[in-house]
Amino acid sequence: MNANWEKRYSFRLQEEDEEIYNLLARVPDNKRSETIRQMLRFAVRTLSEKQKSNEENRRLLKEVQLLREDLMKQHLELLTKIEGSQSFGNVQADDTNEDSTITEQAIDDSASAMLSSFGIEF
Repeated sequence: MNANWEKRYSFRLQEEDEEIYNLLARVPDNKRSETIRQMLRFAVRTLSEKQKSNEENRRLLKEVQLLREDLMKQHLELLTKIEGSQSFGNVQADDTNEDSTITEQAIDDSASAMLSSFGIEF
């Protein structure tokens, strides 16, 4: 084993560490070091996984925000198109009224021309 791996660390428990104290008190003396090492490994892995999860959550949140912005942009474009088609529909309705007026006028003119060809004047 490498000399760096044989390095020893020690620490002192404080008053707020009562839960750790109670846990270690139940472990036999010859297993305490291994128990502490396993607890530290677990804490390091858990923190690392939590950090990765937080990064993924931030990435997903950013993606959702971009999708929302794109959706809002498309929604506004659609509303603009709908408003444009409604005003175009109103113009068409006005044109239809003019066409029917022109058509009625054309019918009257045609009828008058036909009657006048028979010598009947209105």
